[in-house]
Amino acid sequence: MTKAPTSSECPNWNIAEIPFERIDKSAIRDDEFLFLTLASASFVEILAETFSENLVEHFRGDAEIVGWLAHCWQREEVQHGRALKAYVQAVWPEFDWDGAYEAFRVEYTLLCTTEQLEPSRALELIARCVVETGTSSFYRALQQYAREPVLRQLLGHIKSDEVAHFNHFRHFFAGYQARAPQSVSSVFGTIWRRLREIRNEDAYIAFKHVYIGRHRERPFNELDWQQYNQTVKRLARNYYPYTMAMTMLIKPIPMSQLAKNTLHWPLVGLARLISFA
Repeated sequence: MTKAPTSSECPNWNIAEIPFERIDKSAIRDDEFLFLTLASASFVEILAETFSENLVEHFRGDAEIVGWLAHCWQREEVQHGRALKAYVQAVWPEFDWDGAYEAFRVEYTLLCTTEQLEPSRALELIARCVVETGTSSFYRALQQYAREPVLRQLLGHIKSDEVAHFNHFRHFFAGYQARAPQSVSSVFGTIWRRLREIRNEDAYIAFKHVYIGRHRERPFNELDWQQYNQTVKRLARNYYPYTMAMTMLIKPIPMSQLAKNTLHWPLVGLARLISFA
């Protein structure tokens, strides 16, 4: 088992390194999909400061995990949100980011409770692996889609952070698994439950408030969310890293490597079929 990096080794980049002044606005200014996606992502990422308190409380007494959550994971997630906010404000300065974010924060924090966490610490670490798989593959897909150089650089940094977060949560799960093994069925069950929820409730609430802030002349309609998701599904066919996502997703499952290899490609194919439906 590899040793988890210490808190002194993160974060590995700084928002000050991103050359926002060099953004090629002509390459992105008219891309409504990217605006909605980046602004929504900035809302969710920056609120990690609130959610991390729930995780810290859940793992109270485990100094290694709590230390990493407080000193690395939280700082990096919030930096993602601040960097995406700065990018959105540089390209779309007319958007009232702060006003829309405050409306999002008020609604979402009511749902951000410890009841959302798995009762078992080990299974919550599996749930975190699923979330980090989703975020890293999400940012990889956005990076593949985007053509603006500064945005591609920023998304590359965020994607790398999310992959590192996945490796940390997997490392922590391996420690719990060595002491009190979880069954394959319980791990599969947690993965399935979290896959059904991933980027759903938080993404919807963020999108709603971004859309309301963007289109003040008309009320938000559920059809707006449905149309956005159709665009996501269409673009995923060309840009989503199915192989990368499935490789990460099955890594923590406590079964032989041969079994994982056998499952890998059928699951990649299934994921593609579901996204094309």
